[in-house]
Amino acid sequence: MSETMNHLTHIVQFDGLLHWCVWLALFGFLVSLTWMVWRVLLPLRRLAKQANGIIEGNLPVFDLPSSGIKEVEQLRRSLQFMVGQIRVAQEREVAFRNALTESQEHERMRIAREIHDDTIQSLVFVAHTLERAKQGEVTVHLETARTQLIEIVDNLRQMIADLRPTVLDELGLAAAIEGLCEVHPEIEFTIVGAAYELGHDQELAVFRAAQEALYNAERHAHAQRIVATLTYADGLVTFEVRDDGRGFRIPQQLQEFAARGHYGLVGIRERMLHLGGQLNLISELAEGTRLSVTIPAHQ
Repeated sequence: MSETMNHLTHIVQFDGLLHWCVWLALFGFLVSLTWMVWRVLLPLRRLAKQANGIIEGNLPVFDLPSSGIKEVEQLRRSLQFMVGQIRVAQEREVAFRNALTESQEHERMRIAREIHDDTIQSLVFVAHTLERAKQGEVTVHLETARTQLIEIVDNLRQMIADLRPTVLDELGLAAAIEGLCEVHPEIEFTIVGAAYELGHDQELAVFRAAQEALYNAERHAHAQRIVATLTYADGLVTFEVRDDGRGFRIPQQLQEFAARGHYGLVGIRERMLHLGGQLNLISELAEGTRLSVTIPAHQ
């Protein structure tokens, strides 16, 4: 009988201990659930609600520290950084568009001024020469007018060539760049590989890049030596200009050039990116500059 009572006592004691264990486990579960909701789910929900603004085109701030765990806080900081980068990119895009529009307006003004100051004034002078021919010495005045008209035609051809290089269509990229370099005897020009024809847009982009790079090297670098190389490889064409001039500081973003009113390098990069190419620029103060553009050859 005593053994039975002892056995029942042990069962009751174990049942009571199990009862308390269950309650403790339930309490621990509720505490963990509360912590999970407060420290993880609610902060994530707030971040998700803010992030929905990105889909709608609104950029949230994400500037309030999160009350969640450190991983949620890291996520908030990452979203804050991403939104900041998006804002900077949008501001640079707007600045570039404004700068591009301004550059186009300046180019239109330059062309109008050249036509007015050069072509129109020259034609007026021809008209006066022809008018004087009525008063005598017809042959002399007509010869003078003929010489003036030839100069006007040459100037118009040069203006047209600046706007649209017809030499690209007639002779190709290599000959067109070689013609650019021949105007400046201090430039050493080399063609590497067998030249082949590119698409019209590709050739025009490389030619414009060559124009800008050679102009900068000659006018701004104060270089003793300028080396230009056009390389034809399998599927890629690269144009490179190296000089030993004074060099310059390259900003973190090329759009900063546009903000200063310098659009050439920004234009080169935009053309390259549009055609799947790339621009590489290396410069050190007093060490010179190396600029290269590479573009895929879609033959």
